[in-house]
Amino acid sequence: MVLIARITAAIAALVWFVGAPLVSLAGVPLPSDAQYMVIGTMAALLGLTLAPLTLTIGSPARGRMKAIIQFSGLAICIALIGAGVVLVLAANGRLGDRAPGWATAPAFVCFAGLFLWVSLASSSFRGRSTIDRGIFWLGMLTGVSFLVPFLGSILMFYLFRDFVITNATILPLLLATLLVWVSLPSWLTLVVIGLSEKSGVGPA
Repeated sequence: MVLIARITAAIAALVWFVGAPLVSLAGVPLPSDAQYMVIGTMAALLGLTLAPLTLTIGSPARGRMKAIIQFSGLAICIALIGAGVVLVLAANGRLGDRAPGWATAPAFVCFAGLFLWVSLASSSFRGRSTIDRGIFWLGMLTGVSFLVPFLGSILMFYLFRDFVITNATILPLLLATLLVWVSLPSWLTLVVIGLSEKSGVGPA
């Protein structure tokens, strides 16, 4: 199971690293069915490839916390697959001539849940090794990197609807986007290395 988790986690890192920019490109100049297709495909692939990891990564924890990490992670993976399938069907016209606006909401909620789970799972890595400490702190950063912009966008939508992007706000937005893009695959890479060390073999 550890070997499978290492391989699929590496694939998941590649899915996010390649898929996230494709989502942005597919949405230029406006959101479209093509963008929904990319988001749905990425969500489903992440759910499939991260499922083995969720059953492995909780091993450092003990008792109830181990069960919480594993079952919550597996539940998020199942939700990602379901949300991804809905978006793919919507993009293919199975839910109407055009994908309905609500179709993206479940996927983004699942993505938020995934980043939260990363922080939860990282809390079990508090060992003395450099890799364990790296997994812990990068996992905390990964969770924050997604939730802060996510919550910020919600607040801006409901409280500051007249907000306009200016030259002063471009750099912070760019840095936040860059952090979301690289933090998850970086965390997964460290996890793969950590699992390799614990299993006594080289990285996949």
